Amino acid sequence: MVDRFKSMTDLMSQTIEGVDWEIITKEAAKPTIITAVHGGAIERGTTELALLMSERGEYDFYTFKGVRRNKNNELHVTSRHFDEPKLLNMVENNQCAISVHGCMGQQPEVYIGGRDEELIERIKVQLNQMNIVVKDAPGHISGKHTDNFVNCCQNDAGVQLELTVALRKSFFKNNKFNLHDREHRDNWSPLLYQFTDAVISAVDNG
Repeated sequence: MVDRFKSMTDLMSQTIEGVDWEIITKEAAKPTIITAVHGGAIERGTTELALLMSERGEYDFYTFKGVRRNKNNELHVTSRHFDEPKLLNMVENNQCAISVHGCMGQQPEVYIGGRDEELIERIKVQLNQMNIVVKDAPGHISGKHTDNFVNCCQNDAGVQLELTVALRKSFFKNNKFNLHDREHRDNWSPLLYQFTDAVISAVDNG
């Protein structure tokens, strides 16, 4: 899919904050940031996972959320062109960065990429212990480009997690991830918490 907007600068000049999209951030003590830049209704379930990771891990949090009634996919700007100043500043101020994304897929799987090979391996170990299928991300979602914002943290290497539709739906008790289903925490499944804690364990025990 070709992005409608060539950059966040382009997107933000042609859309309306609060109508088309919103940005939510939180700063915390630990030098790690969790992001969901295709959040809200763009890649559904990614904001909720990133938020829970940041809360339970005490990490910084950033999400760009699509909040339209429809056509939220038009608000997708690839990570290499995601030049939103607040995000870039937060990433640069953290040693470690993890970017949560959604991809297609009818099997509950994670495609893992980025340049932080040590953290990638630790996350693989933790998720494999949960019997989550983890695969190396293919080239187009590898997250290895140096101009991908996730690799612009102080380590010059981050981790990109791509979660299939099937896995993201399983994070909600009714296996649905529409707005009401996602944003009511009593619908968040035990798997969402287990996945969150597995990644936190990998980050904190490096």
